[in-house]
Amino acid sequence: MKKRLARMAVSLFALTLCGVGFAEEFPNRPVTLVVPYGPGGSTDLLGRQLAAQLQELWGQPVIVENRAGAGSMIGTAHVAQSEPDGYTLLFNTTAVATAPAIYDDLPFDPQTDLTPVSMVSYSPFLMVAGSSVEATTFGALLEEAAGRSMFVATAGLGSSSHFAAELFVGVSGRDIDVVHYSGGGPALTDLMGGHADIYISSTAASMAAVSGGQVKPIGILGAARFASLPDTESAAEVGLEVPDIRIWQGIFGPGGMPETLIEKIEEDVATVLANDAFLQMLNDNYMMASDVSSSAFRTMVIEEMAFWSELAETRQIRAE
Repeated sequence: MKKRLARMAVSLFALTLCGVGFAEEFPNRPVTLVVPYGPGGSTDLLGRQLAAQLQELWGQPVIVENRAGAGSMIGTAHVAQSEPDGYTLLFNTTAVATAPAIYDDLPFDPQTDLTPVSMVSYSPFLMVAGSSVEATTFGALLEEAAGRSMFVATAGLGSSSHFAAELFVGVSGRDIDVVHYSGGGPALTDLMGGHADIYISSTAASMAAVSGGQVKPIGILGAARFASLPDTESAAEVGLEVPDIRIWQGIFGPGGMPETLIEKIEEDVATVLANDAFLQMLNDNYMMASDVSSSAFRTMVIEEMAFWSELAETRQIRAE
């Protein structure tokens, strides 16, 4: 028994040393950063900015690969099934926690086959309305929705905008339909053309249209107002009971990544987040840099998975 324990101790020690050495030399070849959305969206653009910064820091190519579909789960599954060596990483959003709540046949376990490595940025959920809506405030929109049929557009089944819409409809007590589009771009286009009523997504996705006067800001789906829109009401102010949610972006790896490698990537992302030019880019896109540690990020993702799963059950939403 003592000999077996001794052999186990030696094996664990060797594995630790291997992890330390691996982290010290990482990366020594190109890294792939999978963005599970089509090119041109806010997540893709942010992922490319991050990849460029990491490439400069690492001295190795960081290749952005778009793998869209199934509420971001196609690209996420690809990373979950990859080797946990850090050379295939995922850049995804809150959809990591929302989409698994409605897909029963995922080819991976979202809680064990993914490693939350580093939260990069976050922003509040913003509700915007098109020309089909007369209301200009959150309170007025609730009154308008009580008197006529209305629908909220989403960026797709299982997306964070889908779950934000379901959360809003559930707490508002209004009979508002939820209509899925093939992405945030088409949803906003219909909104701007007066063919959709409201849309809830990140400030990064919607503020350009707000600034251009193509859509109007209605409310923040959270407890507090947003500094860049000081006159826009929060859900809490109009009596809606919603958690202080936000949409975030972060890096994930496959399950089983060595802790030393996680720490190495986390430290390098922190270096990027300390870069004035990168911070200005976030600010210009109405996003805030994250100061959440890797361990806190892991806890947060697990808690959000449970929250969104409960909402999916309450609202009876499943993937077809």
